[in-house]
Amino acid sequence: MKKIITQNFILILLIFLGYILTPDKISASAFEAGVPFLMIYPGAKATAMGGAFSAIADDATASYYNPAALANFENIEFTLIHTPWLRGLAPDMYYEFTGFVYPLKVGSIGGHVIFSYYGEVEAYESPEQSLGAWAPYDLAVTFSYGYKLRDNLNLGADVKFIHSFLAPEDILRKATGIEGGGSGTTFGVGAGLLYYPPVKGLRISAVLDNLGPGISYTSTGEKDPLPLVLRLGAGYTPLHTKHHQLTFAVDIDKILVGIINDYNEEGLNFVLREAWKHIGVDYTFFDMISLRLGYFIDKEGDREGFTFGGGIRFKGFKIDISDDHNIYSFDQGANIRYGISYVLTHKKK
Repeated sequence: MKKIITQNFILILLIFLGYILTPDKISASAFEAGVPFLMIYPGAKATAMGGAFSAIADDATASYYNPAALANFENIEFTLIHTPWLRGLAPDMYYEFTGFVYPLKVGSIGGHVIFSYYGEVEAYESPEQSLGAWAPYDLAVTFSYGYKLRDNLNLGADVKFIHSFLAPEDILRKATGIEGGGSGTTFGVGAGLLYYPPVKGLRISAVLDNLGPGISYTSTGEKDPLPLVLRLGAGYTPLHTKHHQLTFAVDIDKILVGIINDYNEEGLNFVLREAWKHIGVDYTFFDMISLRLGYFIDKEGDREGFTFGGGIRFKGFKIDISDDHNIYSFDQGANIRYGISYVLTHKKK
């Protein structure tokens, strides 16, 4: 009997192949990497600035963008971020992020949890016979530490646990013929630095993240590599007074999976073109209201466009919102991130 699989199930298979990041055309490095949810950018402030945040990283998403920035925090901070994710593809997908920063006498610890839920899917043996329904998801738990090595140099590192659930083993076998598997577990590590050159308001960042043994979804043990990424950035604050603050930022992200083959087969121009570029600006007045604008470029993945958002801060609470739907070339519905954070005054121990 011919097997019939719902559109949502096909979508989930594509997610785990990496297409969710580049639905129209996919770059070689993104295609070869597994667990692409690790490259979905969290944070309403960061995404409003086009994802240009590794040299800024001044909220509780710092453990994601650059663990070295944790060393700058003087107070405890928590954040919760909710994103109805690409609802034009599936109406019940969402992406959740929670993070924290806790300053110590020497350095700061931080961490975050990412939960990416792809909605309920169902596979059929025939139009009348269902193989079953389930809800695929991805989960990552990260712990980070940042340390101020010198007055002008911060270092940081992180370790993450990753679990990815594609489908129940029995349903995957019946629907696709794949024996064993349906889920995978692995870990990864990363490191970052934040450098302050002798130019007032300028900082430069470098991050290497998602270095690990890969992940396998089948009993054969064949592994997909993690999306190992090199993130380079810079931030500049030319205006910082009691009432006004203006910050510019740029980032370049390059997924390093398959970079040698890309260079040998396509050349340096392709490798550089395939990198993701981010530009952002943040203007805050009276340390209370923020307006943000960004631009994101992924030429090979056919994603490019403006991002925008804003935030309000009052008595320790911060509420932020961002919208990046303009970067997609397909109907993805609302892609808005809602964030709420709380800053607690803290004396380092």
